[in-house]
Amino acid sequence: MKLSVRNRKREQGGILIVTLFILVAIFIALGSYLMLVRCHYVSIMRSQGWNDAMAMAEAGVEEALAQLNPGATTTNISVNRSANGWGSPANGFYGPVSRTVMSNGNYSVVFNTATFPIIYSTGYVTMPDTSVTLRRVVQVATTNVPLFNIAMAARTNITMHGNGLSANSFDSSNTNLSTNGRFDSSKTSTNGDIAVLYGTLDPGNHSVAGDVYLGPTATFSGGANQVTGKVYNDFTADFPQVAVPNTAGWLTVLPLAGNVSIGGVLTPFDYVFNTSGDYIVPALAGKVYVNANANVRLYIQGGSLGGALVAGSGANAGHLTLYVAAASFSMGGNGSIDGGKAANLSYIGLPSNTSISLSGNAAFTGTIYAPSASLTLNGGGNNDYDFVGSCIAAAVTFNGHFMFHFDEDLLNSGASRGYLAVSWAEL
Repeated sequence: MKLSVRNRKREQGGILIVTLFILVAIFIALGSYLMLVRCHYVSIMRSQGWNDAMAMAEAGVEEALAQLNPGATTTNISVNRSANGWGSPANGFYGPVSRTVMSNGNYSVVFNTATFPIIYSTGYVTMPDTSVTLRRVVQVATTNVPLFNIAMAARTNITMHGNGLSANSFDSSNTNLSTNGRFDSSKTSTNGDIAVLYGTLDPGNHSVAGDVYLGPTATFSGGANQVTGKVYNDFTADFPQVAVPNTAGWLTVLPLAGNVSIGGVLTPFDYVFNTSGDYIVPALAGKVYVNANANVRLYIQGGSLGGALVAGSGANAGHLTLYVAAASFSMGGNGSIDGGKAANLSYIGLPSNTSISLSGNAAFTGTIYAPSASLTLNGGGNNDYDFVGSCIAAAVTFNGHFMFHFDEDLLNSGASRGYLAVSWAEL
């Protein structure tokens, strides 16, 4: 009997040991599973945090670009970076500026004062349930894209009546491609490019000393022998509208007539501006003169421009900017519209400006940016000095002999579309 009791005790002890081993195995398996789940959770959260850190860095890049591009450059808008928290540049950099984007994410960004600024942005994200902060740094190089990089561009149609050369180029800043900064028919280049985004480019009997750029749906009705360069069919571009300038504080100007000595000859002008200023012109009528070193902006509500002259040269040149709100506006007659250099005279057609005519034998030296307006060129002179600079409009029609001469100096000294990113690298 004693032997039987001992055997039962041994059996019960063996069952207990087996049970303990099973329980230990279950706890080990459960612990391993929970650890695996935890590792998987941490891995997912780290991956999400890693991606979020890049989003933070990209947000910093966007803010830096916003500071570099405060608005449409054709409106000469400046940005008060100090008021935006960027302060003045120190050691060649603006910033750093830090922003908290979400509860566990923020960024810090700087950009340097180079001609083409480089942006450095760092994104930070703190992982939930841990004290680990993930960091990613990006470096973005920029370039300043010129607004005028072509002789003539239109959203829809360009129609040329008449014959002869329609477009070529020169460079007012290069003595080999100009004479005293002026177009010289003996010093030309073949960058008189023409572009049509939609519709048709009909060159008539004209030829183009440059390339032709067509949007994917645009057509070219001319022959290959009418273009010295190539015809491209993948042209894409954005011609944004220009915001109406804030004219608070601008003066309403009445004709300020006067005689100006030009080459020793007194010449009458209907508006004479010897100093810088911003003016509202309800009904422009006549000719405008802007003296050297004067920067003049006119908000034109109606009327017509009989002629214009911007004096000075180089750093002392005057500047005239015309913001035209009138639905229909004419320029020329027999008067020339002359900025001296194309970059010194800007015609900006606001969204309400839908029609522009350059008539008579008028010569134009400047730039036209009027994405809502149809530009009609009537007549043209008997020489080659017709339109010097660059033009972007909704549509362009030639009636008679007219020639465009793209000033390549606009690539450096003209208005720009703003800073764009050209390269991106993670550091």
